[in-house]
Amino acid sequence: MKYILAATILILSTNLKKTDLGLNLNVGETYSQSYISKNTITQTINGMEQVIKMEITGGMDFKVNENLGDSYSMNASYSSLIMKMNSQMGEMVFSSENGGADIFSTILKNMVGKEFQIDMARNGTISNIENLDNLFNKAFDSFPDIPAAQKEQALVQLRQAYGEKAFKGNIEMITAIFPNKEVSVGESWNNSVKLESGMSGYMNNTFTLTDINSDAIFIKGTSQISTENKDAYIQVNGMPTRYNLTGKMSTSYKLDPQSNWIAEGKIEQEISGNVQIKDNPNLPGGMLIPMVITNDMTIGQ
Repeated sequence: MKYILAATILILSTNLKKTDLGLNLNVGETYSQSYISKNTITQTINGMEQVIKMEITGGMDFKVNENLGDSYSMNASYSSLIMKMNSQMGEMVFSSENGGADIFSTILKNMVGKEFQIDMARNGTISNIENLDNLFNKAFDSFPDIPAAQKEQALVQLRQAYGEKAFKGNIEMITAIFPNKEVSVGESWNNSVKLESGMSGYMNNTFTLTDINSDAIFIKGTSQISTENKDAYIQVNGMPTRYNLTGKMSTSYKLDPQSNWIAEGKIEQEISGNVQIKDNPNLPGGMLIPMVITNDMTIGQ
């Protein structure tokens, strides 16, 4: 009986041991992250259902330049960018690996390898971004004949998708998973991430440390997603548009036990609601578009 009791106490004490889950990166090292995001957008326009399937594949490198104590100064760059889209219009593929095949593929190719600087805190949040415009400065150098107005419109769209605010939210959605305290197996913590890629919204997250062994650390999470201001209109393709969307997300992560960098991850998202386009000269009477978005993302190194 005493041996059973001793074993039980040992198991409990092991599970209650506090662990520092903050990033533990080495100066001079480069940490890579790859992702495949499969999205399905189902929307109803003028009574007709339209389904758009998108697959976005990408890779990023983060080279640690300096340990600032509570954060790391890094050089970040995209290593690849590929987008596949399938709709009623057919299939389109844009890839940084096929630069020259079309305008957008060439732009993606020009974005790859362009370094910019970020400060990433030990909890995975980003506190500073510099020189992100390096991604776009030479994006159109291969197309001198494109009118300036058309270039400017394309740059606005690129910055909405890959600009500072969008980049911060898109990366923190993956990396901002760490607590600001030591935790034990079974313990949970909360945080919030702001999203600004096209629309503004928030993810309110709850994470739980589910297991630790000599090979890996495991975290699971659940999130509630909502648009920031359901009454605010923003300009999208020159038309006043507002979003009223809510959703949920589940996440699971396997971390490297030395660096706490994400070795593997899985994200499942479902968002629904509507998009309203206000009456305007380009669309008299406006339009209300019911919408459902699902996203399955896998993350690796």
